[in-house]
Amino acid sequence: MGAALQATGRNITYSCSWPAYLGNNETLKPFQAIIDAGCNSWRNWDDVQCSWKSMSGIIDHWGDYGHILVPTAGPGHWHDMDMLLIGSKCLTTEEERTQMAIWSISASPLIMGNDLRNVSLTSKEILCNQHAIAVSQDAMGKMGTRLKQCNASSPEQVWFRPLSNGDVAVALYNKGGSGSAQDSSSAKDITVHFQDIGLQGYALVFDIWLQKSLGRFKDSYTARKVAHHDSAFLRLSPLPEVVIFT
Repeated sequence: MGAALQATGRNITYSCSWPAYLGNNETLKPFQAIIDAGCNSWRNWDDVQCSWKSMSGIIDHWGDYGHILVPTAGPGHWHDMDMLLIGSKCLTTEEERTQMAIWSISASPLIMGNDLRNVSLTSKEILCNQHAIAVSQDAMGKMGTRLKQCNASSPEQVWFRPLSNGDVAVALYNKGGSGSAQDSSSAKDITVHFQDIGLQGYALVFDIWLQKSLGRFKDSYTARKVAHHDSAFLRLSPLPEVVIFT
């Protein structure tokens, strides 16, 4: 199929499903052969269902295997986490933000799985956020992943993606435990240490959801009271050290 599509001479995006049937262990999958077969993107794992449990399970799977997946993601060939549930009325607003943030950081294709006639304004704002889309479509095409110090059991997680101009996109994800979104105690402060994501010293922090700069920070940044199942979504730009002459 891939050879036939390539032989047409037309620009065609070829999405392959068969890699998802090769099992749960991403270390055993022949990703170079998948690319050589002409696949521009491929489904790796379970089909997403219209629920938080399903979506968060996919996030955990990508976090667990991110170090295996990163080398074979790039312009023209992408690991596909499956469709966006945003606007399908099966996630909270906080959960929709988390999906948009982590799908963008993971360089997964952003394919809407909703009924376009019935998308709320809040969901539309998430889907159309130009700064989130810019992270997804970054020209360097380097896939991001979960920070190695975190695991699937970590209630607070840091996900990051290096970008083409030296910036780094960061999602501070409050996976939480058994608390509810309505319980204020389930909101958490989550910190990213710049050295963990390849930055040093000062960085300008831009809030992608608020679409505004939060200012200049040194060595780390803490997002305050990130809601249960929500993610702070940030773009960090390195800044030179400030030298004051007296």
